Amino acid sequence: MIESPLKLPGIVIVQNELDELFDDLGGILLNTANDAVGKRNSCHIALSGGSTPEPFYLRLVTDIRFRAIPWHLMHIWIVDERRVPEDDDKNNFKMIRETLVDHVPIPKRNVHPMPVMDDDPATSYENDMRQLLPDGRLDFVLLGMGDDGHTASLFPDTDAQFVEDKWIVVNSGPKVTPPDRVTMTYPLLDAAGRIAVLAVGTKKAAMLQQVSDAFATGKPDPRKLPITGINPEMHNGELLWFLDSLAAGIQVQM
Repeated sequence: MIESPLKLPGIVIVQNELDELFDDLGGILLNTANDAVGKRNSCHIALSGGSTPEPFYLRLVTDIRFRAIPWHLMHIWIVDERRVPEDDDKNNFKMIRETLVDHVPIPKRNVHPMPVMDDDPATSYENDMRQLLPDGRLDFVLLGMGDDGHTASLFPDTDAQFVEDKWIVVNSGPKVTPPDRVTMTYPLLDAAGRIAVLAVGTKKAAMLQQVSDAFATGKPDPRKLPITGINPEMHNGELLWFLDSLAAGIQVQM
């Protein structure tokens, strides 16, 4: 592991190689799942879509070390979703299903795609969560970070950022990258036992530095940088950043 120059809350894990980074992230997921199953005989995780986590999901399927994940006792929820049909390539669950869900021994009833084409998808999804997760405490959440600092579908200066009484909302409007989104909110995300933010590549470096600078001032503004609103530590949870050296802005010595 490489020491990070970034000043971010929680634990920052940096590796030169993605394989090593995915080893670390997979190990955290495995430990989290085993701990949760040991306590409650189940584990609830929320996964993000996008190109960044896709190779990680493939790694969970192909690496023999991660076959110990107790998938038969896991529940998979979706962090956020575009309001497009499930067979659309822009649908996050489509990628998660094709790369992960279809290849692990998880019961179909434990997989929870968002019903984004329903008239009121947010209420429906939240009701399902409240039945299976009454305390609203996910065991593990995997988040990404956009070049504008958004996470989940919490975009800068959008209504979803200000929601305090709901776990799931529809986020729409001119500042939301189309199409409209269904997303988990800060109250649900911040209640998680463990949140991992995965960011890799040079395109993430400038924003991560901006986020680091915001925390260094002591006054980060989630309205402008939504990722800074992620704070599971307020509920005794843990925040971890998984970065490669490019995203962390570290010059690799050859």
